[in-house]
Amino acid sequence: MFGATLRDHEARYEYAQEWLDIVKLAWSPREDFDFDGSFFKLRGVRAKPKPYGGTRPLIMNAGASVTGQAFAIRNCDALFSTISRGISFKETARHISSVRAQALQAGREIDVYTVGVVTCRPTAREAEDYYRHAVVDNADWAAVDNILAMKNVTPQMYAPEEFQRIRNHQANGMGGLPLVGDPDSVARDMARLAALGLKGIAVSFVNFLDELPYFCAEVLPRLTRSGLRASHGAGDEVF
Repeated sequence: MFGATLRDHEARYEYAQEWLDIVKLAWSPREDFDFDGSFFKLRGVRAKPKPYGGTRPLIMNAGASVTGQAFAIRNCDALFSTISRGISFKETARHISSVRAQALQAGREIDVYTVGVVTCRPTAREAEDYYRHAVVDNADWAAVDNILAMKNVTPQMYAPEEFQRIRNHQANGMGGLPLVGDPDSVARDMARLAALGLKGIAVSFVNFLDELPYFCAEVLPRLTRSGLRASHGAGDEVF
């Protein structure tokens, strides 16, 4: 968009490493510093004001690749990541455990976040029916197949059942963990994710104008009562 040449995937993270090293130096107590890297060569850098109270902002990296996750483990406080080949609670638990174990091996701790797609209705049957209507019966399969092809995921590369699993997963809000059910079950699923070690989840909806108010009115108070959210009063309808 800005006329820059996009570097290949690995080089992007090499560039990002230097950039983040510079930012952290700028945030540090050091007054003036030089930096001599492959991408940046700086002399006499001075950054003021410093972050408040001698702290620094929380750093999160969104990455699903091995390189992206390694970058987060090395540099960041949190990893925002999805599982690109299909998500289930079992796969999510395995992913969280793997990331945190890698961080511990590197002498660090890291929080893990992911993305979910919420379909919440007064009854489980209503939620399942709408999920099928929106994500299966009326999915834009041509768009899904184009997105997968850009990722080199084609029927020629996978067994039919595995390709269809990936395809169905991609149709679900670009690959988020499906949270489908009534308010009680959606809240229980989120509590279950927290128990697995997930620090937080970004949620999306098929039609957020209609669905978000119901989620705020019904699911968020349940999360508050379960201890997963702080109470804000007035129905707790606050993110």
